[in-house]
Amino acid sequence: MDASQRMLNLVIRTVLLIGMPICFGLGVDHFLTQANLYAIFQAFAFLGIVALGLSVTMIAGEFDLSVAATATVAGLITVKFGQDHAWVGLLGACAFGVAVGVANAVLLPWLGVSSLVTTVGSMMLLTGVAYWVAGGRVLSYGNLDVSDVLDQNLLGIFSPRSLVTIGAYGLVAVFLRFTTLGRDIYAAGGHRKAAIQSGARVGPALTVAFAISGGLTSLGGGLISLSLASASATLGGNVLLQAASAAIVGGVALEGGKGSPLGVAVGVFILTILNNGLGLLNATSTQILLVNGLLLLCVVLLDGRLGAVLGALLSRPLSRFKRREARA
Repeated sequence: MDASQRMLNLVIRTVLLIGMPICFGLGVDHFLTQANLYAIFQAFAFLGIVALGLSVTMIAGEFDLSVAATATVAGLITVKFGQDHAWVGLLGACAFGVAVGVANAVLLPWLGVSSLVTTVGSMMLLTGVAYWVAGGRVLSYGNLDVSDVLDQNLLGIFSPRSLVTIGAYGLVAVFLRFTTLGRDIYAAGGHRKAAIQSGARVGPALTVAFAISGGLTSLGGGLISLSLASASATLGGNVLLQAASAAIVGGVALEGGKGSPLGVAVGVFILTILNNGLGLLNATSTQILLVNGLLLLCVVLLDGRLGAVLGALLSRPLSRFKRREARA
């Protein structure tokens, strides 16, 4: 991807992130109210942390299909074992998620198959576990004080749950940028064979990437279950599709090696703002999914050959202008 195409992609995402709130604000009276902005950040809290975990495996050149099922089981664990002390259930859920992530990473070289195959197996297994733990019913959480604390309004638009997600983005960004294992994760996704030949610790990098994915999705599943004061086997819903879409919209490459937590956050906000605005316009869930799909298709096309063609067309006038400036 050349400089002109990267600039085009940046402009498109910036226009979406800034332009959509303006358009919805003009079309819906209460879109830009404090209460609705709080609702957007609440939606960001769950989708954002799942998308962040998934994006780390995508940057490493893999794909964790088990994130939704992991979040579901984590929510059930939190509610089941955190009745007396929420932190006990939440800690157990996070430990479970990290264990699932490590198991997925260990199975990759042992089975010698794609992460898609490995994690779809994990997804099916964990879905069965979720229905077994739930026993066909919704598990209730009795300590409503915890729910009130997690959803407490802070500074008008934040809550402790959304601030946890924002903090997770900061920690992962620092880890990927400033640690050796973080750079190895990019190397593993960018060019796996070259990374191995250059001495990058690809095995540990993949293990850490999947552990981060499992841990973060479990944290998100546990927190939203405490917030809702309930957990069920259908908690994950379509979060996998939404998280993958947000990561791609945010600039994470499907082939790996590209992307950043900041870009993922932008992608998540673009989707949450779009879904929130369409919901206020009384769009049905089918219509919202259709618009999400169209947006994802456009972003993928612009990141690919179509974007390269448009970038080349836009770079020609700029090149001519620079030549004229140089002559002058």
